[in-house]
Amino acid sequence: MKYFNTLPKTLITDYNGAGVTVTNIIARAELRESLLRNPLLFYSYDIQDGDTPEIVAEKYYGDPYRYWIVLFSSQLLDPQWDWPMSPRVFDSYIINKYSGAEYANSNVSSVVMSYATGTIKEYRKTITTTDGISGTETSKTIVIDEDTFNNTFETTTTQTFSGGYTTTQSITLSTVSIYDYESQINESKRSINLINSVYVNQIESQLKSLMGT
Repeated sequence: MKYFNTLPKTLITDYNGAGVTVTNIIARAELRESLLRNPLLFYSYDIQDGDTPEIVAEKYYGDPYRYWIVLFSSQLLDPQWDWPMSPRVFDSYIINKYSGAEYANSNVSSVVMSYATGTIKEYRKTITTTDGISGTETSKTIVIDEDTFNNTFETTTTQTFSGGYTTTQSITLSTVSIYDYESQINESKRSINLINSVYVNQIESQLKSLMGT
């Protein structure tokens, strides 16, 4: 099913006063919140380099025109920016985003990439707590400023309670370059949900009904 064929039509008047039928491209349908929380409805998928919504739709649903279901499943509104970039496109994105007038007379690509990989974007502090009985670790990472980073020390302390119960808390510091920061954002887009294929026909029928087609 072609998604845009389901969109409702409306009659408008053009500049000459003639009636013209147009497609309402801003019409939208959404999955109910209760369905989004239903693990039986979805299949987890990690987007691979080279994948497009059409390729994933062909892989999983056997029909590239079901690309809209791939986007719909994870509520991705913008297939350009909500979808992870390939390494080549990502590097081009970094160069375009961080190049400036000061690089006009130099090798822009190498200078900008050197700047992005060598410039700190964030200072981070990670606090890890280890349960002395179960060995379970819980971690929390927060972004701190440069002064706090320079005045914080990496430490590990163990606290003992009555009965011999202990917890160990470790503080570690890290920095993230501009390149790695952007890469982490890009990579976070790889994990998506796909509507289970057994429900696809039902989804298509309900969309047609909601759109009035």
